Amino acid sequence: QHPELGYQEVKTAQYVAQQLDEMDIEYKTGFAKTGVIAEISKGSGPTILLRADMDALPIQEDTGLEFQSQVPGVMHACGHDTHTAMLLGAVKLLKEESFNGTLRFLFQPAEEGNYDDPDGFSGAQRMILEGALDDVDAAIGLHQIPTMDTGTIAITEGSVLAAADFFEIDISGKSAHAGVSPEKGIDAVVIASELILSMQTIVSRQVNPRDTAVLSISTIEGGSAANIVAEKVYLTGTIRSLKESTREKILELMQARCDAFAAMYKTRIDLKFYYSVPVTVNDTRVSELTRKAASKIFNDNNVFNDVTIMGGEDFAYIARKVPSCFALLGTKVPNGEAYPLHSPKMIVNEQAFPYGTAYLVQAALDLVKNF
Repeated sequence: QHPELGYQEVKTAQYVAQQLDEMDIEYKTGFAKTGVIAEISKGSGPTILLRADMDALPIQEDTGLEFQSQVPGVMHACGHDTHTAMLLGAVKLLKEESFNGTLRFLFQPAEEGNYDDPDGFSGAQRMILEGALDDVDAAIGLHQIPTMDTGTIAITEGSVLAAADFFEIDISGKSAHAGVSPEKGIDAVVIASELILSMQTIVSRQVNPRDTAVLSISTIEGGSAANIVAEKVYLTGTIRSLKESTREKILELMQARCDAFAAMYKTRIDLKFYYSVPVTVNDTRVSELTRKAASKIFNDNNVFNDVTIMGGEDFAYIARKVPSCFALLGTKVPNGEAYPLHSPKMIVNEQAFPYGTAYLVQAALDLVKNF
């Protein structure tokens, strides 16, 4: 009921700390502004990191749930509150288990973006910079998927979530009277129209059909009056790709198009990428061990190994630093329509929570024993 945006998760962090206090678990606060890191150490062995994110989205909730968000314009539309709940459950269970090694629990802020971070870092980047991965041998995490059946889990070796790039394009034109003397202007609306259509051919005609990619221009703003040639148009959009080489090719082709249209119309087009996360890549060995762990919790037929999603996830930065596995947990409601992530109507089936918690516990125990 009290969702908070990235780097603003003050009450959420306080709640996590309160729960850890009640479990008598050692922790530190203030990582990446609002992050919390807890540890359980028992003897000598590897250090395994378990990560959950805590931030919400700037979306007005429309679920009608009795515990619907009480914060106007903010909602847990990606289910990070459920990730935090499942990880707290895992902490409580793992405290009673015997193992040799260290389990580190990372409650991370700002997965959804960099917000006001001075360096433009997301929560994972900032926590890594502040030492969250020091001495870590392997890491795991999960994301709830409200369109995937409850009682299922996907652990996919290799690319599991896409690289996500967010961009803005400023098109500069020159105003003139649109009815009397349009030839004296440079019409930013016309340029934007041609540029948008041209951008659509990048994926359809210049990316190999076997290389999954998306390029979407999602907003357009421009013009001041019906009889004035538009002097400015502002576009925003996103790119998704599952290969770094595909991503780099798309970025180059976008820049080339912007330069070409600017030259053709003798004006200026500025392309800027303001937030990016790389592909989330699961390690072979960690994936193998966590898949075996999942098989102890789920029926083998409900453990999938070939599910990829074009969403971006800043767990990718953790996976770049240490061998990692990011699982996708089915949380589809049994009745009614299943709304996707980031929908104002997205609902998570709470019957999936025990599955997620049990998976995290079993995976952590198997990794600390075998990795």
